[in-house]
Amino acid sequence: MARFDFEGVDDLMKELDMLEVERIAPVMLEEAVSILESAVKRKAAVHKVSGEMLRSIKKSKTGRSRTGYYISVRPTGKDAKGVRNMEKMAYLEYGTGKQRATPVLTAAVHEAEERVACKMQEVFDRETGK
Repeated sequence: MARFDFEGVDDLMKELDMLEVERIAPVMLEEAVSILESAVKRKAAVHKVSGEMLRSIKKSKTGRSRTGYYISVRPTGKDAKGVRNMEKMAYLEYGTGKQRATPVLTAAVHEAEERVACKMQEVFDRETGK
């Protein structure tokens, strides 16, 4: 599962805390997640064997935990042999005893981070009337 840790968005988060977080945060995530989803698929396509893992990469629905809102992009389901597609992604990301790590999620997050942040700021500005 891809995870974003942003630096430099503290001011945005403070403003969000003061506004309609319940309404705006999910909209920001929903509108920006396609950027990350495309990056993950692009990076994973390089490692395509059967294509089952690549085809299984999907965005989740927006959720909320006690620490805030979240959304993820990850492989789902199993292939025809019963191997979980997320397991295959983990093998790529972290390697195995016989396979070197070829980070797909980390690379996708780095590639998409600035565009995601810009999209989220654009949505925030639109939703708050700035």
